[in-house]
Amino acid sequence: MNDVHKVSTIGLMLMVLVLISACAPKNIPVQGYEPTVDLSGLELDKSQSPSIIYARPGAPGLDEYNRFIIDPVQVIYKDPKMKELSPEQVGRMTQYLRDAMINELRDAGYEIGTRSQAGTMRISFTISGFKAPSGGGAANIGTIGAGTAAGLPVIFAVSVGEVTVEGVFRESLTHRIDGVAVTRTRGSRVLNPTPWSTWADVEKTFDAWAKGFREAVDKAHAE
Repeated sequence: MNDVHKVSTIGLMLMVLVLISACAPKNIPVQGYEPTVDLSGLELDKSQSPSIIYARPGAPGLDEYNRFIIDPVQVIYKDPKMKELSPEQVGRMTQYLRDAMINELRDAGYEIGTRSQAGTMRISFTISGFKAPSGGGAANIGTIGAGTAAGLPVIFAVSVGEVTVEGVFRESLTHRIDGVAVTRTRGSRVLNPTPWSTWADVEKTFDAWAKGFREAVDKAHAE
């Protein structure tokens, strides 16, 4: 594989990850976020705004990986709002993201392991900036009820979920970082298919990450 193809493949991986479907929460600008890892040797792809995307030129393509390690998800608690969430809520979300990635890849026939070896990519996620107030769902239900009583046809959510996700992609044997993607997403307030749950918006973001990455791996192997 030549270097041009390698760059395009790693770029494809990161691009697919930040493309959120119409039914999922939408990307919004990532502001004031400092990546958690050393970015030496990585190049910023400004064309992927509002997401933050770094990629290593000449990195191996996804077609060179058939096996993946999905690390336990880490959480940044710098945002004061994070302190309002219970450990149970945070634990539920971190496990949801990890399970979504593992299940999506495993169901597609890729191996998931815990030991570094050739042909293995290590993926680490850090999440922060949760906005899923415990009263959001109740407020949304109240709004829906009032709208129904008034004969209004539009479902309108007054509270939606938000989350920032950082994904770090490493070659497992050398621990070399080949890509970093940071996105922030927010649920839709209008015509939200699950307006009673702000957590559902966060879960959709995680589902989109898992599906997008698996689709990028499939595409690389098909070429």
